[in-house]
Amino acid sequence: MTRLTRRQLTLGLFATSAVAAVGGVGLALSPADRAVIIGAGPAGAQAALALRAAHPTLRVALLERDPTRLARETGDAAAAAFAAPQTEATLAQLKAQGIEVMLDDVVDVDWTAGRLSLFSGRDAAFDRLYLAPGTTAKAEAIEGLDAEARYSMPAAWGNPREARRLAAQLAALPEAGHVVLRLPADLSHPQVALNRALVLSRQLAASRPAARLTVLDATPTPALAQSFAMAKRLQGLDAQVNWVNAAQGATVRAVDAHAGRIETDAGRLTADVINFVPPHVAGAIARTAGLVDASGWCPCDTRGRSMLRSEAIVLGDARKGAARTLDGARLSVAAATDAQA
Repeated sequence: MTRLTRRQLTLGLFATSAVAAVGGVGLALSPADRAVIIGAGPAGAQAALALRAAHPTLRVALLERDPTRLARETGDAAAAAFAAPQTEATLAQLKAQGIEVMLDDVVDVDWTAGRLSLFSGRDAAFDRLYLAPGTTAKAEAIEGLDAEARYSMPAAWGNPREARRLAAQLAALPEAGHVVLRLPADLSHPQVALNRALVLSRQLAASRPAARLTVLDATPTPALAQSFAMAKRLQGLDAQVNWVNAAQGATVRAVDAHAGRIETDAGRLTADVINFVPPHVAGAIARTAGLVDASGWCPCDTRGRSMLRSEAIVLGDARKGAARTLDGARLSVAAATDAQA
């Protein structure tokens, strides 16, 4: 039988009383408590501000490993078309609200002691832990898909360096060039994928009208293809697009990045630019914290409480079954922070 510590029992009583009182996720926090949010993406930064607004005396810390995450990069407009949504809050705004911003990475979570072990060697204590892990690429057993191939065929899926690389490749595309967008069967962000296909179509129609786009859509339903066809028609896009679905052989079996070749169930394709999107799972910290099930995502209730660790609250895209849109991230924060002490 597992023995509960006084801390765990107290957190459980807090959660129970808050849920019973207001139907919230259990944010009954005392003024002396410290809430730590891991991940300064749109969900994490918004959660930090929401907690500060709901609990003005609460100690709130936001931990982020990427020092550029809260920056406002101007960058080039072409790369911005493939960039992930920026955090709405700036570093200055967070600090102005009394939120401690920590640039570090988490290597271990001690739930019993309420402590985080950080990459820098420091520890950070918490009374309530929120995680906005985002997503990370999942390895695939595809012949030829090594690190060099992934560099040559950038996903540009939340990675600003890859976004710039893809934009540069498109800028150098021959007048009658061929672009391939690969979408995996277990696609994590359908709306982002739809937007990517539309962005590529618009760019080709505007700057390379003789070029063509092939979309290898390995998802099991025609929903994405239908949405694209409707949006393309409504937007009056006059790009040459060949949408290959799973039934038509969109599954990729091998790649040769040097030759720009992709072997699919439908045969071989040769392309000048390949935007190769991999499948995704919850970010690494979610696995470190023990919040991920066999699906690779974090099972949670409707208010974000982890079903594997009731002490944890998961925000944003890492949740199992999440909509994985910017609005979905905002709603996950609202659901988790509506409960009042």
